[in-house]
Amino acid sequence: MNCFRARTERYGLLCFLLLLVALVSACSSKQERARKAVEENLKNNGVRELIVDYFHPANSMPDKAYIAVTVTYNQGTSSGEFQKEYLGYILKQDGQNWQVEKNTFYTKDKDRAESALAGGK
Repeated sequence: MNCFRARTERYGLLCFLLLLVALVSACSSKQERARKAVEENLKNNGVRELIVDYFHPANSMPDKAYIAVTVTYNQGTSSGEFQKEYLGYILKQDGQNWQVEKNTFYTKDKDRAESALAGGK
């Protein structure tokens, strides 16, 4: 009886871990598609590197999301460093992909991201 119980617990834990991996990969694929939409929007600006700092799908509007990115450009500053910019975007879902709807302020805060998605400042 104890062998059966231990085996059941292991299977339960394995199923939970597999479900967790599936959820994480689904979220990361949404974020990756959102990243590609921003890259496409900035492709003519000489972007050297694009890092996603924050991605937040809207709670009340399933077809919208907020993304905050750090963009490094090929142009240099007066100090010789590559120019960096911190940008925020509102994205709209187009089928499985995302499209940039508009630029907005940069934030990593969930409440401010929700405010941006609702049209606030």
